[in-house]
Amino acid sequence: MTLWTSEAVAIALGLSSGATQSFSGVTTDTRTLAPGSLFVALVGERFDGHTFLDAARDGGATGAVVQSGQPPVAGLTLFEVEDTLTAYGMLARYRRRLMDGPVVAITGTNGKTSTKEMVLALMQTKWNTHGTRLNNNNRVGVPLTILEAPDDTEALVVEAGANEPGEIGVLRDIIEPTVAVITNVAAGHLEGFQSVPGVLDEKTTLLRGPPAAVVGESPPELPGRANKLCPRVLVAGMSRQADVRPDHWELDSKGCGRVRYMGEDVQLRVAGKHQVANALLALGVARLVRLDGDFATALSKVVLPRGRCEVMQRGSLTIVNDTYNANPASLHAALQLVQTLRAGRQLVIVVGSMLELGEESDSLHRAAAAAIEEMEPHIIGVIGDFAAPFASMDIQPANRLITANHVEDLGRALRGRLGGGELVLLKASRGVGLERVIPILAAS
Repeated sequence: MTLWTSEAVAIALGLSSGATQSFSGVTTDTRTLAPGSLFVALVGERFDGHTFLDAARDGGATGAVVQSGQPPVAGLTLFEVEDTLTAYGMLARYRRRLMDGPVVAITGTNGKTSTKEMVLALMQTKWNTHGTRLNNNNRVGVPLTILEAPDDTEALVVEAGANEPGEIGVLRDIIEPTVAVITNVAAGHLEGFQSVPGVLDEKTTLLRGPPAAVVGESPPELPGRANKLCPRVLVAGMSRQADVRPDHWELDSKGCGRVRYMGEDVQLRVAGKHQVANALLALGVARLVRLDGDFATALSKVVLPRGRCEVMQRGSLTIVNDTYNANPASLHAALQLVQTLRAGRQLVIVVGSMLELGEESDSLHRAAAAAIEEMEPHIIGVIGDFAAPFASMDIQPANRLITANHVEDLGRALRGRLGGGELVLLKASRGVGLERVIPILAAS
């Protein structure tokens, strides 16, 4: 790749450069850099990339982006900047500006990855499209996504996440989307945003600048806010007021959506009513970028990363593994799904802490515990922040409630109570590691 000449790097960073050389790519990781790379010395709370400059050179790097005042390093052309993280984003923005095709940015409290995978599947029917891998949706991950795009990339689909105010605006300015997507806004990352209105303010920042957007219907004020910020907005959802809505939809026996849209039948392979909503968001993007491919086939092939309402069979048990993340809205969606799948089976609901809910954590866990008990599950397994709310409830008979301090202990206690044939929901934030219950239950 000849993109990264010293002149291009200087232009991207707003610097002057007397050097004349080319770089094979941009990296922040000395463990994986290719010969001839430009190394960006990021600085974090627990690391300083400047301590790896010698290692970068020894690994084959020929240039480095460093903070001003860094002493010369033999064998490296240094580009001095005020902040290397900001510079990393500027390099990504330079790369993005070389693309003429559509660039879609997706944010929201829930459903970012699912919607991204669906949009990616649709756009790949027309363009060489690159999208976010894994959970690379923050100030490091978004530039990484753009910079690792293959040379022949024609279009981008990029997730944008945030934990505190101001992050979405920074990411929007790196991505420069032609289409912005907000899946929904709900209680999540409240330690940083304090309230749902704070989350709404942050997420809708994505809409300042792009010429077009697709937004969901939750909360009800989201569409109105979007129309004030973006010239063209499509609302995707299941109500009659939505611009992108199904002619008909239903869930099959596996909980997967069947959607009739503009006379075409779409069979999803992902479970839950919320995934139907995500598919409609993706179809809204398709309308804005004027796609006319085989939507049904593209969406029918979408398979999500593990841990997102993943329905699996383990012996006689049906397990819904929704352990990737959790907040009140995503828990509600999971409860809706298992209610659909229940079909007379004994229901086992296993929940762990919903993290990063700030001052609202106790009240939100109490409300969630009440909603779970209303479903009258055969067994309730709890760990972490759910223990206290359930302990305060009059669960009858008392042996329906199983608590533990460690995931493995909870798994073993549950295994001893299962008779076979149950429907088991596992739901918790990623930090809980509740998926470790699965092999324990599968051994029963």
